[in-house]
Amino acid sequence: MSFEFLTFLAYSPRGKSEIEINSRTVAGSCKNGDVSFSTRLSQRIEEADLSEYFANSSLIPVPRSTPLVEGAVFPAKVICETLVKNGLGESVSVCVDRAYAIPKSSGQFHADTRNTVQTHQDSLIIKPVIITEPTIILVDDILTLGRTSMAVALELQKIYPDKEFKIFCAIRTRGWKNLENIIDVSRGHMSLTANGGVQLPD
Repeated sequence: MSFEFLTFLAYSPRGKSEIEINSRTVAGSCKNGDVSFSTRLSQRIEEADLSEYFANSSLIPVPRSTPLVEGAVFPAKVICETLVKNGLGESVSVCVDRAYAIPKSSGQFHADTRNTVQTHQDSLIIKPVIITEPTIILVDDILTLGRTSMAVALELQKIYPDKEFKIFCAIRTRGWKNLENIIDVSRGHMSLTANGGVQLPD
């Protein structure tokens, strides 16, 4: 099973160059649900001629690692709403939550100890809504291993088998390479692996 994905910015968790330090500031704005960040992101996507990725789609925010609490910051939802406001996507459908909290990926430093795709799937609650658009795009703030997005896509596919599914994450973690630019578009397909992980093309 594979899904097309798009990420626009890059983030270095531990790099020491000025660009890598700045990438952490940008990632912080993203994770804090900063509307100005999402607005600039929308503008840059259009400038990069990537608007077509969002054509005829409903955007669904990927849930955080804990159940949504009223009043809490939901960065993926902010990104969805801002993208649609700027003409990227047709609608926002909030229909996925956590049944219970699972460990945050950011607190686990090795892929082998992080949640499997199945662990994510088991913790999800889907609340079906009517979606008229032919394409569903799952939207998240930061892509690291892709397991959360993959799990949500697989669960939603059971409810909406006739839809095309794609994934968009504002930022991709690039801890293993030196960043030369914060804008670092990555597009390809992510695939489910036999060991409960996700295979990315690079």
